[in-house]
Amino acid sequence: MDLAEFKSPLGTLVPIQGVDSRLREYDHFAFVPRPLPDSISLGSRTWTAVVRAAEALGRLNQACSSLPNPRLLVVPALYREAQTTSELEGTHATTEEILRASAPFDSSGTPETAEVLAYVRVAEHAFEWVRDRPVTEGLLCSSQDTLARAAVKTPLDPGRVREHRVVIGPDDCRVEDARFVPPPPGDQLRSDFTRWVEWTEMAPTDIHPIVAAGIAHYQFETLHPFGDGNGRLGRLSIILQLLRMRTLDEPSFSISSWLVSRRLEYQDHMLRVSQTGDWDPWVTFFANAIEAQARAAADVAGGLSEWKAGLLAELNSHNYSGTIVTLANDLIDWPYVSARGVSERYEVTIPAAQGAIDRLAGLGYLTERTGRSYNRRWGATYVMQAVESL
Repeated sequence: MDLAEFKSPLGTLVPIQGVDSRLREYDHFAFVPRPLPDSISLGSRTWTAVVRAAEALGRLNQACSSLPNPRLLVVPALYREAQTTSELEGTHATTEEILRASAPFDSSGTPETAEVLAYVRVAEHAFEWVRDRPVTEGLLCSSQDTLARAAVKTPLDPGRVREHRVVIGPDDCRVEDARFVPPPPGDQLRSDFTRWVEWTEMAPTDIHPIVAAGIAHYQFETLHPFGDGNGRLGRLSIILQLLRMRTLDEPSFSISSWLVSRRLEYQDHMLRVSQTGDWDPWVTFFANAIEAQARAAADVAGGLSEWKAGLLAELNSHNYSGTIVTLANDLIDWPYVSARGVSERYEVTIPAAQGAIDRLAGLGYLTERTGRSYNRRWGATYVMQAVESL
């Protein structure tokens, strides 16, 4: 960490000393951010980006309200977010691998998909939680515990604010060579984390919600309160905060997929806030991410709605009823299926389940994905492509 670059009024450098995990002594500094502000001054170009992002979120909310069931978009957005936010943290699994592993009675999961699906469980619980309750330290700590225990190697201090030092940089780098050194563990970190949670729920009313979400995300990642999972929980907290502020009606878009393709820029912008105290570049970048992904999600919402309406109309034209219609209604929620899964879910025989799948495949709505003659799986190709586009 180049100490000469840190001239920001938004935090202070504090001395740290000790011995790292490789028994190497260090004598360096960590950056401790000051509490988030009660007001913020931004340039006109930044405000233009914020207004565009707000308009895009409004369009997305309108698109969701027109859907027969918001889960038509929530589920694809959640799986895309789970995949890409994990990719940003170094856990790689394809969308199809995740959908396959999440299907009932599928035993083909890998440690990577298990970790991604842990995020799905965490996010679903958190989305339900914030419908009528604030984000709390307990919610975030339990969420981190779930993510930590699904990891291939369980990190230190699962389920609580970390009690060990962390650095951001290459694996096993020296503290002095780290790109960034977050605050040291201890009472101040715990206090700062508590203050952050309170601020996100009670952000000053004269700070625009999108700006509030952006600067809160910076603060979370700078505090780095947990031993692992800070990136995933920090990006999840963006959605939770927008939901709590009623700026977003449903958790219907994925911000991480935009950030994946701009990983270095994303990291650089947050680092520069700590170095300079200039909010404008980061808030503009953040607002651009919100705008792009909200617009993409609104487009996908319309496409999924039309696809489902067309599917049901075609089934009606063939006078199909029963299991095939029930399955068709669930394909956006459940786009990767097997005969056994359909049989168990709808309490029908295996032949009846297979018949429904075969008819949907014959109409082009399902595609066999394994290439096998046994233990086969089918995917709703259009839905899977929609997930990829979010």
